Amino acid sequence: MISTPAIAATLPPKIRKDIGIQALSRSMPIARIARENQTSRKFVYEQKAIAAQALDESFLGDKGDDEVLFYLPITKTWLFQLILALVLICHSSYRGVAELLRDLFDWSISVGTVHNRLQVAAVKAEEINQAQDLSTIKQGLHDEIFQG
Repeated sequence: MISTPAIAATLPPKIRKDIGIQALSRSMPIARIARENQTSRKFVYEQKAIAAQALDESFLGDKGDDEVLFYLPITKTWLFQLILALVLICHSSYRGVAELLRDLFDWSISVGTVHNRLQVAAVKAEEINQAQDLSTIKQGLHDEIFQG
């Protein structure tokens, strides 16, 4: 004997949602909702619970700022990249970088180390710049030139 799948198992999400809303609104008895949708009262109660949980999460379960967005593995290499970003993008002072690393990451670093990491990055940047072939450029557009 081949059994056919229950009607409840084949209902699309919109119908399931409507059943849950009808049950939550108490506009008609659960038995009537089940009969009209050709499902069991147990199924209607399940949809009601799902709808109630979704409603609670929408209004009561405000995780907001406490919800973990992602986990980030912090390595020394990553911290050195952060130092560069803080100085070059955020225009942070060396002391500001040291304070941020101390207060947010509980990692002590001296102002001299911040300076040394930036000097290493400057040497690498100079090597990359010197490797560029600029001989094909006939005219330069000198907008802003900063020298350090």
